[in-house]
Amino acid sequence: MGGRAAVSCGSVVERSELTALTRRSEARKRLVRRLLRLLGEDFAGTAGRRYEGLLDVYHGETGLRIDPAAAAALDRAWRKILRADPPPDYPAGAAYDKCQPLVLRELAAERMFDRFFAPAAGVPGVRVRADEVVVCPYSSTVLLEEAVATLAWPGGVIVCPEGFYKSASIHVEKCGARIVTCPATVDDAFAIDPESLARCLAVHRARGDLCGVLLTLPGNPVVAHYSRHQMAVIARVLAAAEVPIICDMAFDRMLAAHIPIAAMMADTARGPVRLYDRVLTITGNSKGYNAVGPCKFGAACTGDAEWLARIRERLTVTFQRESTHLARVLLEHTPRTYFRHNRRIMREQLDRALDLTAGINHRAGAKLVRPLGSAQGMFLTVLFDPDLLVAAGVGSGAELEDLLLAGAGIDSVALDRTGSSRLGVRLNVLAPRKAPGYEDRGLIEELFDRLDELLRELVSGRGYAEILAERGLLPLNSSVAQ
Repeated sequence: MGGRAAVSCGSVVERSELTALTRRSEARKRLVRRLLRLLGEDFAGTAGRRYEGLLDVYHGETGLRIDPAAAAALDRAWRKILRADPPPDYPAGAAYDKCQPLVLRELAAERMFDRFFAPAAGVPGVRVRADEVVVCPYSSTVLLEEAVATLAWPGGVIVCPEGFYKSASIHVEKCGARIVTCPATVDDAFAIDPESLARCLAVHRARGDLCGVLLTLPGNPVVAHYSRHQMAVIARVLAAAEVPIICDMAFDRMLAAHIPIAAMMADTARGPVRLYDRVLTITGNSKGYNAVGPCKFGAACTGDAEWLARIRERLTVTFQRESTHLARVLLEHTPRTYFRHNRRIMREQLDRALDLTAGINHRAGAKLVRPLGSAQGMFLTVLFDPDLLVAAGVGSGAELEDLLLAGAGIDSVALDRTGSSRLGVRLNVLAPRKAPGYEDRGLIEELFDRLDELLRELVSGRGYAEILAERGLLPLNSSVAQ
């Protein structure tokens, strides 16, 4: 099920519009940020308030610290490493193997994939074993790229439901394939639409270019709520397609409850299918555990032993025993209460963001800003009144992103980068910041005050081109804009 033989990610192929859009977005942001910083611009809030500097709600950091007990254990472990006092199971070999350390595979199965077993009533799920897990140092992104490489071929297609990780297209196209997006539900739930997914899979399977499916569950940029029944319907569609599936599950610990798609069983014309045998689930410890530096690692699991072996063969980057030990200590000493505590913080931030959004709409006497999805996770994704944007000369997500950056100093992620044509942006409301490492939840008030004032300017009749001209910038749709 793991697809064709792996291809070299060095294949030279024509980039799709999605990747080109992503690269244009990054280039434009660099230009605008540099200009605004050189000019020392400040930005307007309501009631005559002025704010200095750019407000970064584009990034994906949580701003949360490692659990205090885990941090203390890490300090002790690091001091022992510096004294050349290794843990007693260093000599055992397999536990601290540099390629696939057993201790991390066991911990990943036990603590990162534990929700695969009985995640909900009526869903028995699976108990993940260490021999069904692969790990890689530092980042789960490495695992994602290597997993895609086992499926992709030049000219092939990876189907992704609308709304995925903002740089997914770059990772997919390194291996010669391209992303094809299937629309999410048309309502504000922004959930996977099983009928749309089935149609998209059928079309590309008939064309012979279907490599596989890439899911982002829980969602990024939008966390949608799925009942057991909804997950079962999606599982049937995926099982019937008979293609390998990669699931990015990095945000799992941000949700109080989550049914992994790999935990589902599905009835098909050929009999029952255990999705665990078709799905490779990828996660890491950077979001849930807020790991940093040498403590970070990625993990993936599947019941498809052949697929796992191909990925393992591609993972040539090795662990250092010291970093393996630090990652181990972090997982072993982080209590479950830590995740509940962090989810409470996230919910408080989202509730405040939703209140501030409602306040903007109330004062305007119109629904200028509309949130998508459920109030979970670290991001708030909002749509803007399309009539207001059309009147302002904004016709795409890229232009909306540009207007927010140049006009209000708000650095965000346009939804078009996530495969969506909806006029909206993703905002990191958990950890707004003005510089890396200086995340401050209190900046949420400033964020929405800047946004409120910008929307008032648009309501008054000012437009995208006029606002950019004040900053010495041309709009994106100008033939000479950079």
